[in-house]
Amino acid sequence: MTESHTASAEEPDVFHEAIETFRVYSGVVLLSFAKHGQGLRDTVARNFIARGMTCTQSIYAVWKAGSEQDAWILHRSLVDRLLHLHHLGETDAFSDFEEHSFLSTYEARHQLLSDPDMRGKVPPSLKELQKKDRSRYESISQKRSRWRRPKAEEVAKRMNLGFLYRFGYDYASTHVHPMAGDGEADFTTLISPPGTVKLPDATVVRNSILVQSMVVQEAMNVSSMRWRAIAYDFLDQVRAFLGTGDRQFHVTFCKIGRAWPEFELCEPFASSDGP
Repeated sequence: MTESHTASAEEPDVFHEAIETFRVYSGVVLLSFAKHGQGLRDTVARNFIARGMTCTQSIYAVWKAGSEQDAWILHRSLVDRLLHLHHLGETDAFSDFEEHSFLSTYEARHQLLSDPDMRGKVPPSLKELQKKDRSRYESISQKRSRWRRPKAEEVAKRMNLGFLYRFGYDYASTHVHPMAGDGEADFTTLISPPGTVKLPDATVVRNSILVQSMVVQEAMNVSSMRWRAIAYDFLDQVRAFLGTGDRQFHVTFCKIGRAWPEFELCEPFASSDGP
């Protein structure tokens, strides 16, 4: 029998337990990627899961600390990662994305090393790294076209998730840039005795767990592996928990934990499809 219990802002421990279970589940998924991953596509997908999970944990932490605005700012970046990952899988642009990331990092370092006020303060290791990467930078930068980041709203529409853009990415954007009402909640918190201010509504935490579950599923879908149904069952049950409070996902993870690593969560397509 599963326990049905609706999570609320008055029960932060419920969300903490859910996120901790999700974190450990993500660790199993990441180890599966590490064992069976076959190239850049899988490496990027793996890293999106890891970054997204850490971001989700941070969202919960700052929300519990009473800073809902900061939680929404982090939520925006989490939604952005989901949309980026879907776009990469849709366009098979992982190599272009990696080159774009390399070029952007190199150019940012170049700005730092060229600045007269900063170049004397950077560690020698950074200068050596820049020298090491120069030949690759020159080779890639000669290409006629460069990868461009997708527009969040357009990707969300293609995913039939326009609501995710409007009430996640777009709404959270209102917290990124300064607004006249910024600081009202912080003012109240800072002048009140410790423990007297109630936690804000948990919508941002609930939505972030939902988005991270979608990031993991998207990563599994774009990977070069075939995943067992139980890996998807866990994600479906996490989403059910957010709506009903049913904690069946704990039971499913216990099944995974007892059987893994002898029971693999995934296998390379090539192992059953042949050469």
